Amino acid sequence: MNIGIIGTGAFAIALASILENKNVNITMWTAIDSEYEELVNTHQNKKALEYVLDNKINFTMDIKDLVKQNDTIIIAIPAKFLDTTINLMKEYINNQEILIATKGIEGKSQMLIHNYLKQELNTNNITSISGPSFAKEVIKKEPLGLTLASENKESLDYFTNLFKDISYLTIERSDDIIGCELCGILKNIVAIFSGILDGLQVNSSTNAKFLVDASLDIQEIIHYFGGKPETFTTYAGMGDLILTCTSIKSRNYTFGKLIGEGKDFNSYKQNTTIEGLENLNAIYKLFKLNNINSGIINTLYKIIYLNEPKEIIYDYLLKN
Repeated sequence: MNIGIIGTGAFAIALASILENKNVNITMWTAIDSEYEELVNTHQNKKALEYVLDNKINFTMDIKDLVKQNDTIIIAIPAKFLDTTINLMKEYINNQEILIATKGIEGKSQMLIHNYLKQELNTNNITSISGPSFAKEVIKKEPLGLTLASENKESLDYFTNLFKDISYLTIERSDDIIGCELCGILKNIVAIFSGILDGLQVNSSTNAKFLVDASLDIQEIIHYFGGKPETFTTYAGMGDLILTCTSIKSRNYTFGKLIGEGKDFNSYKQNTTIEGLENLNAIYKLFKLNNINSGIINTLYKIIYLNEPKEIIYDYLLKN
Protein backbone atom coordinates (compact mmCIF):
# COMPACT_ATOMS: atom_id res chain seq x y z
CA MET A 1 0.00 0.00 0.00
CA ASN A 2 1.25 3.49 -0.90
CA ILE A 3 0.12 6.28 1.41
CA GLY A 4 0.39 9.98 0.68
CA ILE A 5 -0.02 12.32 3.65
CA ILE A 6 -0.92 15.89 2.77
CA GLY A 7 0.64 17.95 5.53
CA THR A 8 3.70 17.76 7.76
CA GLY A 9 2.28 19.39 10.88
CA ALA A 10 1.95 17.84 14.31
CA PHE A 11 -1.03 15.56 13.66
CA ALA A 12 0.24 14.54 10.22
CA ILE A 13 3.48 13.44 11.87
CA ALA A 14 1.55 11.70 14.65
CA LEU A 15 -0.42 9.68 12.08
CA ALA A 16 2.77 8.82 10.23
CA SER A 17 4.24 7.59 13.52
CA ILE A 18 1.27 5.22 13.95
CA LEU A 19 1.67 3.80 10.44
CA GLU A 20 5.45 3.83 10.00
CA ASN A 21 5.91 0.27 11.30
CA LYS A 22 3.21 -1.15 9.04
CA ASN A 23 4.13 -2.72 5.72
CA VAL A 24 3.31 0.46 3.77
CA ASN A 25 5.14 3.13 1.81
CA ILE A 26 4.59 6.64 3.16
CA THR A 27 5.26 9.96 1.44
CA MET A 28 4.48 13.30 3.12
CA TRP A 29 3.81 16.57 1.28
CA THR A 30 4.55 20.12 2.38
CA ALA A 31 4.33 23.41 0.53
CA ILE A 32 6.95 25.05 2.76
CA ASP A 33 10.57 25.01 1.56
CA SER A 34 12.14 25.19 5.03
CA GLU A 35 10.01 22.30 6.34
CA TYR A 36 10.87 20.20 3.32
CA GLU A 37 14.61 20.77 3.74
CA GLU A 38 14.50 19.95 7.44
CA LEU A 39 12.44 16.80 6.88
CA VAL A 40 14.67 15.53 4.09
CA ASN A 41 17.84 16.15 6.12
CA THR A 42 16.70 15.15 9.61
CA HIS A 43 13.28 13.45 9.24
CA GLN A 44 11.96 15.98 11.72
CA ASN A 45 9.82 19.11 11.75
CA LYS A 46 10.86 20.37 15.16
CA LYS A 47 8.60 23.41 15.05
CA ALA A 48 5.60 21.09 14.77
CA LEU A 49 6.64 18.11 16.90
CA GLU A 50 9.77 16.71 18.49
CA TYR A 51 9.77 13.35 16.74
CA VAL A 52 12.17 11.67 14.32
CA LEU A 53 10.24 9.88 11.59
CA ASP A 54 11.36 6.52 10.26
CA ASN A 55 14.04 6.73 7.58
CA LYS A 56 11.87 4.89 5.06
CA ILE A 57 9.36 7.78 4.97
CA ASN A 58 9.76 10.08 1.96
CA PHE A 59 8.95 13.75 1.50
CA THR A 60 7.89 15.84 -1.47
CA MET A 61 6.75 19.30 -2.51
CA ASP A 62 5.12 17.96 -5.69
CA ILE A 63 1.46 17.38 -4.92
CA LYS A 64 0.79 16.02 -8.40
CA ASP A 65 3.23 13.16 -7.91
CA LEU A 66 2.01 12.56 -4.37
CA VAL A 67 -1.58 12.07 -5.50
CA LYS A 68 -0.84 10.12 -8.68
CA GLN A 69 1.63 7.71 -7.05
CA ASN A 70 -0.42 6.78 -3.96
CA ASP A 71 -3.58 4.74 -3.59
CA THR A 72 -4.34 6.18 -0.16
CA ILE A 73 -4.47 9.89 0.63
CA ILE A 74 -4.55 11.28 4.18
CA ILE A 75 -5.48 14.96 4.45
CA ALA A 76 -3.97 16.47 7.60
CA ILE A 77 -3.75 20.22 7.09
CA PRO A 78 -5.57 23.11 8.82
CA ALA A 79 -9.05 23.67 7.38
CA LYS A 80 -8.15 27.19 6.25
CA PHE A 81 -5.74 25.73 3.67
CA LEU A 82 -8.14 23.09 2.40
CA ASP A 83 -9.62 24.90 -0.59
CA THR A 84 -6.24 25.95 -2.01
CA THR A 85 -4.76 22.49 -1.54
CA ILE A 86 -7.71 20.59 -2.99
CA ASN A 87 -7.62 22.81 -6.07
CA LEU A 88 -3.98 21.79 -6.58
CA MET A 89 -4.68 18.07 -6.36
CA LYS A 90 -8.22 17.40 -7.58
CA GLU A 91 -7.41 16.79 -11.27
CA TYR A 92 -5.11 13.92 -10.24
CA ILE A 93 -7.59 12.07 -8.02
CA ASN A 94 -8.41 8.68 -9.48
CA ASN A 95 -10.44 6.50 -7.12
CA GLN A 96 -7.98 6.76 -4.22
CA GLU A 97 -9.17 6.14 -0.67
CA ILE A 98 -9.21 9.41 1.26
CA LEU A 99 -8.88 9.84 5.02
CA ILE A 100 -9.81 13.17 6.60
CA ALA A 101 -7.66 14.13 9.58
CA THR A 102 -8.62 17.81 9.33
CA LYS A 103 -11.19 19.26 11.72
CA GLY A 104 -13.36 22.18 10.72
CA ILE A 105 -15.62 23.60 8.05
CA GLU A 106 -14.45 24.52 4.57
CA GLY A 107 -14.59 28.30 4.75
CA LYS A 108 -15.69 29.32 1.26
CA SER A 109 -18.43 26.74 0.78
CA GLN A 110 -19.49 26.59 4.46
CA MET A 111 -19.65 22.79 4.07
CA LEU A 112 -18.57 19.94 6.32
CA ILE A 113 -15.29 18.66 4.94
CA HIS A 114 -16.54 15.26 3.77
CA ASN A 115 -19.33 16.93 1.78
CA TYR A 116 -16.90 19.44 0.33
CA LEU A 117 -14.54 16.65 -0.77
CA LYS A 118 -17.38 14.61 -2.27
CA GLN A 119 -18.32 17.64 -4.34
CA GLU A 120 -14.83 18.75 -5.37
CA LEU A 121 -13.22 15.34 -5.89
CA ASN A 122 -16.30 13.52 -7.16
CA THR A 123 -15.74 10.51 -4.92
CA ASN A 124 -17.47 8.62 -2.13
CA ASN A 125 -14.24 6.95 -0.95
CA ILE A 126 -14.05 9.20 2.09
CA THR A 127 -13.48 8.35 5.77
CA SER A 128 -12.70 10.54 8.76
CA ILE A 129 -10.48 9.81 11.75
CA SER A 130 -10.89 11.55 15.10
CA GLY A 131 -10.74 11.05 18.83
CA PRO A 132 -8.78 12.10 21.94
CA SER A 133 -5.29 12.38 20.53
CA PHE A 134 -2.82 15.15 21.33
CA ALA A 135 -0.04 14.68 18.78
CA LYS A 136 2.63 14.93 21.51
CA GLU A 137 1.02 11.96 23.25
CA VAL A 138 0.23 9.87 20.15
CA ILE A 139 3.95 9.57 19.38
CA LYS A 140 4.53 7.94 22.79
CA LYS A 141 2.64 4.89 21.50
CA GLU A 142 0.65 4.39 24.69
CA PRO A 143 -3.01 3.16 24.75
CA LEU A 144 -5.07 5.27 22.38
CA GLY A 145 -8.65 5.18 21.07
CA LEU A 146 -9.73 6.66 17.72
CA THR A 147 -12.95 6.66 15.70
CA LEU A 148 -13.12 5.94 11.97
CA ALA A 149 -16.33 7.13 10.30
CA SER A 150 -17.67 6.81 6.77
CA GLU A 151 -20.90 6.53 4.82
CA ASN A 152 -19.10 4.05 2.56
CA LYS A 153 -18.71 0.61 4.18
CA GLU A 154 -15.94 -0.42 1.78
CA SER A 155 -13.92 2.67 2.66
CA LEU A 156 -14.54 2.11 6.37
CA ASP A 157 -13.35 -1.50 6.00
CA TYR A 158 -10.30 -0.30 4.07
CA PHE A 159 -9.08 2.07 6.79
CA THR A 160 -10.07 -0.29 9.61
CA ASN A 161 -7.74 -2.82 8.01
CA LEU A 162 -5.00 -0.19 7.66
CA PHE A 163 -5.07 0.66 11.37
CA LYS A 164 -5.59 -2.87 12.73
CA ASP A 165 -2.96 -4.88 14.59
CA ILE A 166 -1.37 -1.82 16.20
CA SER A 167 -0.87 -2.97 19.77
CA TYR A 168 -1.64 0.30 21.58
CA LEU A 169 -4.49 1.46 19.30
CA THR A 170 -8.22 0.75 19.72
CA ILE A 171 -10.27 1.57 16.61
CA GLU A 172 -13.98 2.27 16.83
CA ARG A 173 -16.14 2.23 13.67
CA SER A 174 -19.04 4.55 12.87
CA ASP A 175 -21.28 5.12 9.87
CA ASP A 176 -22.05 8.65 11.12
CA ILE A 177 -19.39 10.83 9.52
CA ILE A 178 -21.63 13.89 9.98
CA GLY A 179 -21.78 13.40 13.75
CA CYS A 180 -18.06 12.65 14.04
CA GLU A 181 -17.09 15.73 12.04
CA LEU A 182 -19.38 17.97 14.07
CA CYS A 183 -17.94 16.57 17.31
CA GLY A 184 -14.45 17.40 16.06
CA ILE A 185 -15.48 20.96 15.22
CA LEU A 186 -17.55 21.72 18.29
CA LYS A 187 -15.19 20.27 20.90
CA ASN A 188 -12.54 22.85 19.97
CA ILE A 189 -15.05 25.66 20.41
CA VAL A 190 -16.29 24.24 23.70
CA ALA A 191 -12.66 23.98 24.84
CA ILE A 192 -12.20 27.75 24.38
CA PHE A 193 -15.36 28.30 26.44
CA SER A 194 -14.10 25.91 29.11
CA GLY A 195 -10.73 27.68 29.19
CA ILE A 196 -12.46 31.02 29.77
CA LEU A 197 -14.30 29.51 32.73
CA ASP A 198 -10.98 28.31 34.13
CA GLY A 199 -9.49 31.77 33.66
CA LEU A 200 -12.48 33.24 35.49
CA GLN A 201 -11.79 30.72 38.28
CA VAL A 202 -15.29 29.26 38.39
CA ASN A 203 -15.65 26.31 40.74
CA SER A 204 -15.52 22.68 39.65
CA SER A 205 -19.27 22.23 40.07
CA THR A 206 -20.01 25.07 37.66
CA ASN A 207 -17.53 23.71 35.15
CA ALA A 208 -19.16 20.27 35.37
CA LYS A 209 -22.56 21.85 34.75
CA PHE A 210 -21.17 23.59 31.68
CA LEU A 211 -19.73 20.40 30.22
CA VAL A 212 -23.07 18.59 30.63
CA ASP A 213 -24.97 21.51 29.06
CA ALA A 214 -22.45 21.67 26.21
CA SER A 215 -22.74 17.92 25.63
CA LEU A 216 -26.52 18.21 25.25
CA ASP A 217 -26.11 21.15 22.86
CA ILE A 218 -23.67 19.16 20.71
CA GLN A 219 -26.12 16.26 20.47
CA GLU A 220 -28.91 18.61 19.40
CA ILE A 221 -26.70 20.13 16.71
CA ILE A 222 -25.69 16.69 15.43
CA HIS A 223 -29.36 15.74 15.18
CA TYR A 224 -30.23 18.95 13.34
CA PHE A 225 -27.62 18.28 10.64
CA GLY A 226 -28.79 14.72 10.10
CA GLY A 227 -26.28 12.89 12.25
CA LYS A 228 -26.90 10.55 15.17
CA PRO A 229 -26.90 12.11 18.67
CA GLU A 230 -25.50 8.86 20.12
CA THR A 231 -22.31 9.48 18.15
CA PHE A 232 -21.40 11.84 20.97
CA THR A 233 -20.66 8.81 23.17
CA THR A 234 -17.76 7.72 20.92
CA TYR A 235 -14.05 8.51 21.09
CA ALA A 236 -14.75 11.20 18.48
CA GLY A 237 -17.32 12.82 20.75
CA MET A 238 -17.12 12.46 24.50
CA GLY A 239 -13.54 11.20 24.37
CA ASP A 240 -12.23 14.20 22.46
CA LEU A 241 -14.36 16.65 24.47
CA ILE A 242 -13.02 15.37 27.80
CA LEU A 243 -9.44 15.61 26.57
CA THR A 244 -9.68 19.02 24.95
CA CYS A 245 -11.77 20.72 27.63
CA THR A 246 -9.80 19.64 30.68
CA SER A 247 -6.15 19.97 29.70
CA ILE A 248 -3.81 22.94 29.51
CA LYS A 249 -2.08 20.98 26.71
CA SER A 250 -5.05 21.93 24.52
CA ARG A 251 -4.26 25.05 22.48
CA ASN A 252 -7.95 25.96 22.41
CA TYR A 253 -8.32 25.60 26.17
CA THR A 254 -5.15 27.64 26.75
CA PHE A 255 -6.40 30.39 24.45
CA GLY A 256 -9.68 30.55 26.36
CA LYS A 257 -7.86 30.63 29.69
CA LEU A 258 -5.88 33.68 28.57
CA ILE A 259 -9.16 35.43 27.73
CA GLY A 260 -10.68 34.48 31.07
CA GLU A 261 -7.65 35.76 32.96
CA GLY A 262 -7.81 39.05 31.06
CA LYS A 263 -4.33 38.55 29.61
CA ASP A 264 -3.11 39.62 26.18
CA PHE A 265 -3.77 36.67 23.89
CA ASN A 266 -2.69 38.24 20.58
CA SER A 267 0.85 36.87 20.64
CA TYR A 268 -0.43 33.37 21.41
CA LYS A 269 -3.00 33.66 18.61
CA GLN A 270 -0.39 34.79 16.08
CA ASN A 271 2.05 31.99 16.88
CA THR A 272 -0.34 29.09 17.47
CA THR A 273 -2.88 27.27 15.32
CA ILE A 274 -6.13 27.55 17.28
CA GLU A 275 -8.60 25.36 15.42
CA GLY A 276 -11.53 26.40 17.58
CA LEU A 277 -11.02 30.06 16.74
CA GLU A 278 -11.14 29.33 13.01
CA ASN A 279 -14.06 26.93 13.47
CA LEU A 280 -16.02 29.45 15.53
CA ASN A 281 -16.14 32.02 12.76
CA ALA A 282 -17.09 29.41 10.14
CA ILE A 283 -19.75 27.65 12.19
CA TYR A 284 -21.27 30.96 13.33
CA LYS A 285 -21.87 31.81 9.66
CA LEU A 286 -23.15 28.30 8.96
CA PHE A 287 -25.62 28.51 11.85
CA LYS A 288 -26.82 31.91 10.65
CA LEU A 289 -27.48 30.46 7.19
CA ASN A 290 -29.52 27.65 8.76
CA ASN A 291 -31.27 29.79 11.39
CA ILE A 292 -29.74 27.78 14.23
CA ASN A 293 -29.54 29.49 17.62
CA SER A 294 -26.69 28.13 19.75
CA GLY A 295 -25.98 29.73 23.09
CA ILE A 296 -22.37 28.54 23.16
CA ILE A 297 -21.59 29.74 19.64
CA ASN A 298 -23.36 33.10 20.02
CA THR A 299 -21.78 33.83 23.41
CA LEU A 300 -18.25 32.96 22.33
CA TYR A 301 -18.62 34.88 19.06
CA LYS A 302 -19.67 38.00 20.96
CA ILE A 303 -16.69 37.77 23.31
CA ILE A 304 -14.04 37.09 20.65
CA TYR A 305 -15.29 38.91 17.56
CA LEU A 306 -17.57 41.62 18.97
CA ASN A 307 -15.39 42.43 22.01
CA GLU A 308 -18.20 42.01 24.51
CA PRO A 309 -17.10 41.42 28.13
CA LYS A 310 -16.13 37.87 28.98
CA GLU A 311 -18.52 37.97 31.92
CA ILE A 312 -21.49 37.46 29.54
CA ILE A 313 -20.46 33.83 29.71
CA TYR A 314 -22.47 33.66 32.95
CA ASP A 315 -25.64 34.44 31.00
CA TYR A 316 -25.22 31.21 29.08
CA LEU A 317 -24.60 29.24 32.27
CA LEU A 318 -27.74 30.63 33.94
CA LYS A 319 -29.98 29.97 30.94
CA ASN A 320 -29.12 26.24 30.82
